[in-house]
Amino acid sequence: MRQAIILISLLFTSAIAVAQPSADLLGELERVMNVEDIVPAQIEINGTTQGFAIYGRYAFSMHDKGQCVIIDLKQKRFVNTFIIEENTGHCNNASFGVERYSKQSPFPLFYVTECRGERACYVNDISLEGAKMVQKIFYDGEDITGPADWAVDRRHKLIYLYCTVGNARTLKWFTLPRLADSDARGEVHLKAEDAIGSVALGNITIPQGSHVHRKRVYLPAGIPPRPTSMHVTDLKSGEEILLMDLSHTGLEPEGVATRRGWLYLSFHTPRDARGNIIYRFRIKR
Repeated sequence: MRQAIILISLLFTSAIAVAQPSADLLGELERVMNVEDIVPAQIEINGTTQGFAIYGRYAFSMHDKGQCVIIDLKQKRFVNTFIIEENTGHCNNASFGVERYSKQSPFPLFYVTECRGERACYVNDISLEGAKMVQKIFYDGEDITGPADWAVDRRHKLIYLYCTVGNARTLKWFTLPRLADSDARGEVHLKAEDAIGSVALGNITIPQGSHVHRKRVYLPAGIPPRPTSMHVTDLKSGEEILLMDLSHTGLEPEGVATRRGWLYLSFHTPRDARGNIIYRFRIKR
């Protein structure tokens, strides 16, 4: 009997040890702002909230069909909004790269997912006053189905393709193309054989944005009134190390970004283009 109790105790302790890292990964959900509260009434916002990226103190919130709203996160104030010409897709994801278009460019290149039928990534030279598209990246492989999402890993100079292969959500990665790699039309066409790695992510229902940070990928999913969540997956193994339920928010999770030890998550308010609620979590490790 004593041996059985000891065995059960050891098993229970082991289970806690396995579960604990996931529980300690992120802190509590903390509301940052509703962007609607800081946008002047005369400013028109069109298209649902989609991709979200941060560089320095500035957050760039993309909307369906190309409107970009810029926020000063430090002062929690509205900065500007404009349409990025030729970014006519769903603009489902956004991230910053490494290369700058010119010495005068205040920010690195800005990558926006088309996410309709082209499986394209719009690459833009962006400032606080406006932006222009300077490159277009395509995936031409026939191994994936449906739309695809693009995310840049600045630290390792990689670009990730979040897609569906067979019935499984999959992440493929490629060396981040440079502007000099563009053809005469300003395009880069990646093929299946160009991938330098891939990992199966399993069954993720209604995928939204994607963000790579260190050795993990953060993947919000779902649309209200159906369940919404965020999957946190180990890049090397494809193992899901955390599944966070977001259904209690009643909102649609969209873009993800990191800044100074915080993970920011941007939500779309159903049927309200102006309503863009931003939350954040402290990244514990």
